Amino acid sequence: MGYSSLEDFLVGYWEDLFLSRRDPNNLLTMLWTWQNGDIGKTPGFNGDFEAALKSIKAKSIIMPADTDLYFPPEDNEHEVKFIPNSELRIIKTDYGHFAGAGVYQPDTDVIDRALKDLLQGI
Repeated sequence: MGYSSLEDFLVGYWEDLFLSRRDPNNLLTMLWTWQNGDIGKTPGFNGDFEAALKSIKAKSIIMPADTDLYFPPEDNEHEVKFIPNSELRIIKTDYGHFAGAGVYQPDTDVIDRALKDLLQGI
């Protein structure tokens, strides 16, 4: 990503991203969504998370990063068992949660390949 140190990254990227270019209310809304985003609470599922997953009809490729500490692959390994027509492809990366952000070309290539596969009907 072009940063010379962790400190340089934290100030140059992280602080710039969250302190100068984002409305704090957007971050609070994301946090609320992470804490309350249980698809089992969707009307008709009565809190049954697995039943809600089973109702997904779209072909899916679930792509967590192996180093993502926000959303670890183990969560998706469980979920994919219940989603029909889904596949788990773990992105092997050093970039953690940033694997899908377009900051590292090899990660982007893996994601692009999956999109092509999905659009071709895997």
